Amino acid sequence: MNCIKQFFLAICFSLAITCQDHVLVGGTTTRDIIVPKISEWQVTVVNGLTTGETLCIHCKSKEDDLGEISLNFRDSFSWNFGENMLHSTLFWCYMSKDDGHMNVKVFWDDVILFHRCGWKNCIWTAKTDGLYLWNLANSEDVLSEKWEVGW
Repeated sequence: MNCIKQFFLAICFSLAITCQDHVLVGGTTTRDIIVPKISEWQVTVVNGLTTGETLCIHCKSKEDDLGEISLNFRDSFSWNFGENMLHSTLFWCYMSKDDGHMNVKVFWDDVILFHRCGWKNCIWTAKTDGLYLWNLANSEDVLSEKWEVGW
């Protein structure tokens, strides 16, 4: 009976470990843990505001806060991570510019998103009228979210 309890505890521990995300920011590990991953992903946010405005972003997941970043025109911010086994990995960003802001999901479990990102790299570009996702399959930017007016 004792062996069965130990086996059950080992299974529970293994499942608990696999539910965590592992994030790398600019090549630096934010948590140095070993986690089985379903797939490797990269998300990139680019300032494409042709007005010369600074794009302020604050991205996070349930597990990781990537901090507040200010991007000048054509600057970008990227991070890498492994999707968890439960397919529940979610990253979102608050973005703001001089006359607008938005809260937007930049990664979630969705086959259409995965297809557009080429199954490895989601590239989001903030432009004057909103946030665009680069659709690798069609080689074009697709408007995903419009700016909300004000702060």
